[in-house]
Amino acid sequence: MASVAEPMWWVELIKVSPGLAGAVIAAGVLIAYRRQIGDLFTRLTKFKALGLEAEFAAKPLERAIEAQQVQLQVSIGDRQSVLKRLAWVAPLLRDMRLLWVDDQPANNTNERALLADLGVRVTTATTSAEAEKALRESDFTIVITDLKREGNPAEGIEFAARAWQARIYRWTIAYTGTPQAGLPVPPHLFGITNRPDHLLHLICDVAERERL
Repeated sequence: MASVAEPMWWVELIKVSPGLAGAVIAAGVLIAYRRQIGDLFTRLTKFKALGLEAEFAAKPLERAIEAQQVQLQVSIGDRQSVLKRLAWVAPLLRDMRLLWVDDQPANNTNERALLADLGVRVTTATTSAEAEKALRESDFTIVITDLKREGNPAEGIEFAARAWQARIYRWTIAYTGTPQAGLPVPPHLFGITNRPDHLLHLICDVAERERL
């Protein structure tokens, strides 16, 4: 008479411990996809941590929008979008050197405070000569300039052109008090805007390009 085959050991083990099968499968998934899961966890952790930085950026952003008198142009979605982007790009902004050229620096106090909170190292200059000297002596990543300065309504544009010719040019963004929607970007400028949210997006664009 044939003997009854003994049940396989793993079947009996699963009967004894129903949760073991799930644990074994989960372990297999973790091993097989450990790299992808690790990357996802890192991104989520960074976003959670950097969300706090974006939260701090919200107040100076609101003040900058009010000072520029563009409340109606910058929607709630626009504000949330730039804050979310700052949270993701913040590691690239930390310790970035930025030169801000404006003969009335009080006009952009909120924007500079926001960038400083994100770790950007901001240097100010009130004249083109001072800015050109700074560019020759230090290594900046970005230059932000106003347009009208030192009695010249196009000084910011001419300053960027001179920097280009002198080979001391850096990514240059013009920040102005007048609407720029639909207008062409002048030569030697990476961008031009009167909106704080657009300015921050342009700075993030430069940070991401510099990483490549």
